[in-house]
Amino acid sequence: MDKESQDLYRKVVEVSRFINSTVQKVSDMESPVAGTLGNLPQVSAQLSDLTRLTEDGTHQVMGLTEQIQDGRIEVTKLLDQLAGLVTQAKLDPSALDRIAAIKQTLSVDDKRLLDIMTALSFQDLVGQRVKKILVVLEDVQRRLLEMIVVFGQKPEGEKRVEDKRAGQMLKELQASRTTALKQDLVDNILGEYGFN
Repeated sequence: MDKESQDLYRKVVEVSRFINSTVQKVSDMESPVAGTLGNLPQVSAQLSDLTRLTEDGTHQVMGLTEQIQDGRIEVTKLLDQLAGLVTQAKLDPSALDRIAAIKQTLSVDDKRLLDIMTALSFQDLVGQRVKKILVVLEDVQRRLLEMIVVFGQKPEGEKRVEDKRAGQMLKELQASRTTALKQDLVDNILGEYGFN
């Protein structure tokens, strides 16, 4: 391998380590991750889990908010009925004022519940952004792996990966563009080139 190729290969390894360091810092929020290129799928899985948890929590809050709104509609109907009974019974007129005040409070709270529902729409934006991050992470990982296969060399004294096997790895990486990048493939490439 000529000097220029070796320099390029070293740069790829350096970028790979930088990305892994960054990914490790992000993933340490939940659990420690070893610093290798092969851990990008774990970070992707954690981001997918985060999206799912956010979505599940948002749906649960929205469902409970809707149930509260339904209950408040029933309370308002019952208050209207109570106001009718107070009027029929010719009770103290201040009772009607109190019922009106309760209904006004419910009306203000209905607006707040609607604001909560609107605020929960953030989840869709979070999910979209996390999906974009996942696509970028997988693409960066795939490109780095391709560079490792194309320019890679084994550590001192070990035999270089056969061209046929390297070609097969590149085909598998290319196929992973339309599917998901398989952890087995990542592990195999990193193992073949002495990163594990």
